[in-house]
Amino acid sequence: MIDMAARALLALGCFVGVGAALMLLGTAGGTPERLVSWIALVLGLAAIVASATVLRIRIVRRLRESDPSDPDDEDVIHTKEES
Repeated sequence: MIDMAARALLALGCFVGVGAALMLLGTAGGTPERLVSWIALVLGLAAIVASATVLRIRIVRRLRESDPSDPDDEDVIHTKEES
């Protein structure tokens, strides 16, 4: 569930960030519209970084849990050729 929320936040951050970057190109300097575009760009980038960090932590944790650090020798199946 956290993965789905992080992916949704990543998509939203990309949408807001790209929209704000395009708005920066179309607004005149020193106007309130330019200020709002900068704020939206910062918030979009923050959402992208936060969601990417959460996804990265979840992936690393999942890989760490699936990799046994202490292999168990009892799971070895001996064949007739080895005996």
